[in-house]
Amino acid sequence: MVPTLSLYSLCTIALWLPGIPPSAELCTQVPGVPLLAAPAKTEPHTVSVERVRRYARTITVTVWVDDRWSSGILVHRQGRTYTVITNQHVVAVGKRYQVVLADGQRYDAELRPSPNQEKNDLAVLKFQSPNVAYPVAQFAPSLSLVPGVPVFAAGFPIAQTSASQPQFRFTSGQVSLISDRVLQGGYQIGYTNPIQKGMSGGPVLNRWGQVIAMNGMHAYPLWGDPYIFIDGSKPNSAEHQVMKQSSWAIPAERFLQFIPTAHKVRR
Repeated sequence: MVPTLSLYSLCTIALWLPGIPPSAELCTQVPGVPLLAAPAKTEPHTVSVERVRRYARTITVTVWVDDRWSSGILVHRQGRTYTVITNQHVVAVGKRYQVVLADGQRYDAELRPSPNQEKNDLAVLKFQSPNVAYPVAQFAPSLSLVPGVPVFAAGFPIAQTSASQPQFRFTSGQVSLISDRVLQGGYQIGYTNPIQKGMSGGPVLNRWGQVIAMNGMHAYPLWGDPYIFIDGSKPNSAEHQVMKQSSWAIPAERFLQFIPTAHKVRR
């Protein structure tokens, strides 16, 4: 059977808005490896928020673990095999893993060996799509950003109502803190976007639609104290106050280390 391409494999069709040319850099496809773009400041034009939202929708997947869901990012394609990255706490308790793509297709997924050599809150899933090709994320550095830079976060929050179907959410905010020390789990990027349970594993994007980090912790945790550095030390009271008011993400520079054929983002 000859593989068929869905609209989701043709980013230029899915994302066109008036005034955006078909050759826009955001839609460039690079088979086999994610596109690790130059820092956004070198890009000639700002991308509309709506276009970033549409792009985020194509690369953000629903990760089903048994009968509950969370989020993940399409980060790599090798032929018919795709790699999704999410949080370890998303997959920690489960026996069956599936991913649902933006076109509604559901695929059984295999949990790969945990990339937690440094206690990173990361997990890798693999699945095969024999008939439909999907775009994978583009990336940019995040550790060089400064507070106040606009960012967007996406995922599938678990509704507080009786709704049983995931609904995509896309939020706007800004960087609040780039910690010079790594928190346990690999977290280092603080941002103001509201993150809900279920959005863990979803992308944090810059204003050009490049993935710079992965959601993992919402602000004001309900229990415990997650703000502990990997050396066991804790932030001072002023740092702690800022930290608990922020959502937290794992930078792309960290999680791309665990995608074997990925290039490395520039710091």
